Amino acid sequence: MIIIRSQDRLELVKTEWVSVDREYVYVRFRDKEKFQEIGIYKSEERALEVLNEIQDAIIAGTKLDVINRDRVKYYKEKVFEMPVE
Repeated sequence: MIIIRSQDRLELVKTEWVSVDREYVYVRFRDKEKFQEIGIYKSEERALEVLNEIQDAIIAGTKLDVINRDRVKYYKEKVFEMPVE
């Protein structure tokens, strides 16, 4: 699961599925058949580069360990921001 901010910066989407169709990047909502476009790029190659960036973000981890000033540890979810072009 990853949280992605749409290219137009108007939506945050929690998703487990990301797909490229030509120059479009789509996500599907959990347990639903609804698809949503979250980015459009100049070519399919660029859209695939963005998909690779999302993959790298997932590999790097989707949560951060944070320790507040009271020394309490908690996890904060990272957000991947779709590149604007």
